[in-house]
Amino acid sequence: MNICKRIKAYWDSLEDIYDRTYFLTVIIGFVVGFLAATMTVFEDIGAWSYIIDYIGSIAILIIGIWTIKTNRKQIGHIALPIVLNCFIMPASFWACGGLHTGTILFFVACLFTIGVLLKGRTMYIVYGICFAVQSVAIWLPYFYPDIVIIKPLSTETAYIVDFNIALLFTSLALLGITSMVYKAYGDERDKNRQLIERLRNLSEKDELSGLYNRRELFIVLEHLYNEDKGQTKYVHLENGILAMIDIDNFKSLNDTYGHLFGDEVLRKTAKVIQSDMNISHAEMAFRYGGEEFICIMNLNQRDEAYQRVDSIRKKIENLEWDGYPGLKVTISGGVVCCADYENFNDALKEVDKLLYKAKDTGKNRIIV
Repeated sequence: MNICKRIKAYWDSLEDIYDRTYFLTVIIGFVVGFLAATMTVFEDIGAWSYIIDYIGSIAILIIGIWTIKTNRKQIGHIALPIVLNCFIMPASFWACGGLHTGTILFFVACLFTIGVLLKGRTMYIVYGICFAVQSVAIWLPYFYPDIVIIKPLSTETAYIVDFNIALLFTSLALLGITSMVYKAYGDERDKNRQLIERLRNLSEKDELSGLYNRRELFIVLEHLYNEDKGQTKYVHLENGILAMIDIDNFKSLNDTYGHLFGDEVLRKTAKVIQSDMNISHAEMAFRYGGEEFICIMNLNQRDEAYQRVDSIRKKIENLEWDGYPGLKVTISGGVVCCADYENFNDALKEVDKLLYKAKDTGKNRIIV
């Protein structure tokens, strides 16, 4: 059981799909070789048949362990298929009855390992060498029967049984390798997707608040004011509402309660703002900078826009803060219709003016 856990732990530690495939080939090659050698013991072929098969399976394991332990897996990727195809299989083929048994099927399985362990020019070169050696191994007893003596199985029934066993082992080996290779590929693909998603989030999102960042805001505004009528990802200009929100007295909160508390205020404020966005209507929230936030909403009426933003203001005012009972955090904001302005710079300037007007007239209010 401990060995199985160690094998699984090592498998999970491998990140490269070629390293996983190599490890898998070593394990399956050893197991199949050992089982085939054990089955040969019960066949009337001779001691050399199972001795060679046992030696072959042990050789596979030694190559695997040595290359993995010494971190020379790249050498193993080349050495393993060459040893399998050029030494182990020809010797096993001659000792186990040649074409009179199912050993020929193992030739196919061993040649298959070249495709999963190697790539590029090396793969074709190694394949050419191995195929040539195997072809010589097959034809040599035919041309020189006095030199390479092959003892056939005693009966036709024994041949059928041996062929069927060989078919079982080779098919299981190929099934095991291909299924696990596809699984390893799937795992690697999922990791790559997660990495791409993480990198995309890092480029688009503000780490502290989780909202879209300033860079993404300008990309969206650019689309908004240079509208592609076929574009459904963003709000259309005629329905676009721009709201700028600022946390009141944020510097005082930082100075009084500390920067960690200030970060918590930013996170909870952002969470309230984001929860009010209708994602299905392409509404988006952004951290504009410091304690300022911007919302792009999909609405038709100014009154409706005011009610939405004022609802956010009320929710934030009613937030409770652990360790500070009675503390009230408020926001001020401005709201404009995007279609009233020729470009997004003018819209940003106007909404910024409305925000500061809200600040100058007492804070904790929204001005449209």
